[in-house]
Amino acid sequence: MDEPAPPSQSVIDELRRRKVLRSTTIYAVTGWCVLQWSDFIFGRLGWPDWTVTLVLTAVVLGFPITVALAWVFDITPHGVRLSDPTQLSAGVRTPISWIVDAVVAVLFLATLGMLYIELG
Repeated sequence: MDEPAPPSQSVIDELRRRKVLRSTTIYAVTGWCVLQWSDFIFGRLGWPDWTVTLVLTAVVLGFPITVALAWVFDITPHGVRLSDPTQLSAGVRTPISWIVDAVVAVLFLATLGMLYIELG
């Protein structure tokens, strides 16, 4: 008899299937770039320091919204659609998909590291 997958594994598989991990990584990298540019440009324009803090707050508050939207919606060739959990296929994991996941994970960790260094 087949045993159910451990809860942690099924959650990770579901996050991958819905492309939540990729969406959040793209958001984190983009947010980091926006923070870098805002720090550089706002300083050159002579704007007060709280403007960069405002951008940081917006990026941080936007993260859970991005996670929620990535979980609920799928981007298809026919537009943005609600995810239907019954129609999602498990998909076949190819070696290239493992490589893409590894690259995304490394970029995500590098982004977190850079944010820690910049803000710490």
